[in-house]
Parts: sequence; structure tokens; C-alpha cells
Amino acid sequence: MHWIGSVLTEHPEIAVFLALGIGFFVGKFSYKGIGLGSVTGTLLAGVVIGAMLGPDLNVDPVVKQIFFLLFLFSLGYKLGPQFVAGLKGSGLPQALFALLLAIVGFGTAIGISTTLGYNPGLAAGLAGGGLTQSSIIGVAQDSIAGLPISKETAQTWSDLVPVAYAVTYIFGTVGAALYVSLLAPRFLGIKDLPAAAKALETKLGVHDKNPDVTSAYQQVVRRAYRLHDSFVATTVSAFEAEAQRRSGVALFVARIRRDGTIIEPTLTDPVEPGDTVVVSGHQTGLIEDHLDTVADEVDDQALLDFPIEELTVVLTNRELDGQTVGQLRQDPRARRIFLRSITRGGQDVPFGTETTVHAGDELRAQGPLPLLEQGIKYVGFPERTDPKTDMITVALGITVGAIIGVPAITIGNVPLSLTTSVGALIVGLILGWRRSKSPTFGHVPAGAQWFFETVGLTAFVAVVGINAGPGFVDGLRQYGLQLFLAGVAVTLVPLIVMTFVGRFAFRSTDPVLILGMLTGAQTTTAAVGTLQETAKSSIPLLGFTVPYAIGNIVLSIGGAVVVAVMAH
Repeated sequence: MHWIGSVLTEHPEIAVFLALGIGFFVGKFSYKGIGLGSVTGTLLAGVVIGAMLGPDLNVDPVVKQIFFLLFLFSLGYKLGPQFVAGLKGSGLPQALFALLLAIVGFGTAIGISTTLGYNPGLAAGLAGGGLTQSSIIGVAQDSIAGLPISKETAQTWSDLVPVAYAVTYIFGTVGAALYVSLLAPRFLGIKDLPAAAKALETKLGVHDKNPDVTSAYQQVVRRAYRLHDSFVATTVSAFEAEAQRRSGVALFVARIRRDGTIIEPTLTDPVEPGDTVVVSGHQTGLIEDHLDTVADEVDDQALLDFPIEELTVVLTNRELDGQTVGQLRQDPRARRIFLRSITRGGQDVPFGTETTVHAGDELRAQGPLPLLEQGIKYVGFPERTDPKTDMITVALGITVGAIIGVPAITIGNVPLSLTTSVGALIVGLILGWRRSKSPTFGHVPAGAQWFFETVGLTAFVAVVGINAGPGFVDGLRQYGLQLFLAGVAVTLVPLIVMTFVGRFAFRSTDPVLILGMLTGAQTTTAAVGTLQETAKSSIPLLGFTVPYAIGNIVLSIGGAVVVAVMAH
């Protein structure tokens, strides 16, 4: 055991990876969607390693800063389109909701910290854990490092940030999840949450028969049928209209074999007795269309053998921004193209005919190769499979952002600056938004995005935990119970206040969506899963994405505000 301690002390990089491994392992465990998660798990693992090995184990602070800049830039890059969308049009009320919640949350944290005599480090950690925003740790520590205080005081305050975060985060996660799923619906006047969610699904056109809503048992299929001699000749357009009238979903004639010749039909082409036709659409529609009364299903490999493409398209066409899925489906260019999913701000959102799409949305579409390729030009930019990351954009973006964050102005005796971390976040926002408008640069594939964001943050907190470990036990012993109760207040006060603000000031917003707005504004992703399980629906996610984007940015920057206010 002594040998292992010596190795870790001499090679602190090994300790970082050990903390990461333990943290991700601990983060795997959850109950009903509630768990510590990899970030808090890694922080605690780092704290334990640092506490066991003492001050002899120290990781160069530059290491944590590199990973933190990667995390914040990638966070801004991912959320840029949703952040900007939230500042205009239909997203503005939800953005305002998130801003108000952040103001109430930080006001609560600052008020309690002032009353209890907490220093800026404790206050920032209290805000970070109570509001479940991990990035506050790094932003606050950056701000503390720039204060006109001694190095010893700065180190003490900086080490107390993760102490307060760790003590308050657990209730911040569990308490928010329980409140949003159990108490908030009652305060909003929702007597039966699953029934209310189902009613909203129906209102927005999200239901099982929607041909664009797919799951494991609902797949878009293409099947071949030989029409009986008794079939009454018609046109492709009339055939599809009648099929949709009977089944309630869109069905399309994809190909026709007539007298041994394969035809790529137009809407005006005839469909005649004896033809073999390929019908594409939702499997349920094909079953309910009762084609078996006028046709026999056949296995015609040559007729069914045509290329199908499925890929993600980033919506960039300004003409489509704000349209509904139903409106998109009515466009002639959308014929035979099926929408499989919509991803917004990294979250899959439920959708139906009345769901509005926004610039930056990632639309997963499937259709015949030539038709989909033509449609892509109308919608936006395809995210094709490409493992390469545009590191020029990433590296120079972080460089410019960090440089922007360096200059400071002095108010009173307190120097205020964006800090390098907030600068990187802001440039990430700008570039992410710009890519959604002109996506010819800055490609960051999903795997790289995950690494920058998840590993960037967890590696950062691993170093924070290791370096803060020696003083963690003393800090916990001194502030433990009092700090925990303060965290309960910081978590619940903004949620309760904004629940009633949502009910009485946002009357035009469906109460089910307000629940999603609460989880998004407080960036409580664990509460989303609990809310979905309680509602038996993913429809609250429609209120989650814009507040989540705004909340992440505002709460991250707010870490610097807390430090500045408490240090004044």
C-alpha cells in the first residue's frame, strides 16, 4: 500500500486516471434515474485519493485548466443554436424563465452565505451544488485566483469550493427530482400528471399513429404487393390519398413493376391491376390499410432493392425556422422522406404534427437516396459520418476566448473580468451558433463532443478533488450540517418560487411544459428522467431544451458573480 502511495505521489497523472476510473464506475449506479453521476463520483474519488495521500500529492493546476477550457468551449459550441433561439421568438419566454430562476437561485445563495458569514469559496460551492451546475467550480476558482488577496487565502477559498459543492450536490439532485415530479405538479394544479401529459401529446399531435414517431415496434417499412385483377385502376396520387384515408397515416407508392419493367413513378402515373407496387410507410399503416383485400404481398427482391439513406441534417434554412413538423410534411419535397427523431441541445425531444422546429435542430431523416439528397439542400447541412474533428476551430476558438477573458476592470477594490473560462464559453456559443447558420466549418463529431464535454469536466474535477483532498475533511467537519441545510434552501427556493411564477405569470404555457422548464433552468438532468417516468411521457422535454441552454450559460457565468459579490 505504501508503494502504491509513493507511485501516485511521484506520478500524479496516474492518480488523475484512477479518480476518473473510480468516478465513472460510481456514476454508473442510479435508482430511478437518480444517482451521483460521473462528475460528482469523480470529484469524490479525487477527494478521497487526495485526503489519503496528503499534500505530497499535487497535480499541476494547468492540467485542470486545460480540461476545463475544453469543456466550456464544447458546452457553448453545442448549446449555441439553442441559446440564440431562446433569445428571440417563441423561445424568449422560456429564456426569461431560466434567467429569473438563476437570479432567484444566486440571490438565495448569496443571501444565505452573507447571513452565515461564508467566504466566496463556500458561497460559490453552495451555489454550484444547490443549483447542480458543476461548471461553477472552475469559474469560481478562476475568479478567486484573480482577487487581490494573499495566495494562502486564495488557496483556502478555492479549496472550499469543491467541499461546499460535494456537500450540497446530492440533495441538489435528489431534492430537485422529487420536487419536480411529486410536489410541483400539485402546485401547478395538475391532478393527474400522466393524463395531463397525454392530453398535451394529443394537442400537439404526438401519438402512436404519427408516421414520424418511431420506436422499437414502430418502424418505417417498404413492402411489395401484386394488385388483384379486381383492383380498380387509379393514379399514384389517388392511391396514396385513399391509403392515408383508410389508415390515418401517410403511405407512398415507391416503385411499380409493370410487364417486367420497373418504374419510378410520379404522382400522376397510373396504378393498374396486375402491377406489383412497393408501398412505403409506417408498419401500422400498412397493416391497417387492408391491402390484403386487393393485393397479395410478394417477395420481389429486384423491386425492393433500391438505396435508402438515413442521416442527420442540421436545420439552417431560415424559411423553415419556426415551422411545424406538419407544415414540413406537406411540402412536396418531403414525399417519401420520414422524420425519425429531433435532437435539440443534445436532447431527443418528442414531436408530432404541431411540434415547432428551430435553427440548429438536428433532424434525423430517412428516405430514398436521391430524394433525401435533394431535400438536404432545402433543409440544411448533413452531418455525415466523419471521425475527424476540426481542431483548427476548436483550438483557435479556445485561444481567442481565453484571451478575451483576461482583461479586467476594477470596481471598488475588486477586479472583475470574464476569466479565461467564461471567455472560452462565450466564443464557443458564438461559433456554435454560427455553424448552425453556415455549417461548412467546425465539424465536431458526436464522439469528440462527448470527450470534450464529459471527460473535460470529469478530468477537471478529478484534479480539483485531488488537490483539495487534504483540506476536505476539515472543511466538512466545520461546515457540514449547516452547509447541507443551506444547500437544501438553495435547491428548493428557486424551484418553488418559479413554480408559482410559472403558474401565474406564464398562464399561456401548459403546466406540463413548465415542469420541463423547471428542470432545464436548474440544469437538473437527473430530474428529467424522474419527471419522464412519473409523467409516463417525454413530452415535458419540449419545455426543457431552451431553459437548459440558457441555464447552463447563465449559471456558469454566475459563479464569477457570486465570488465578486461576496468578495466586495
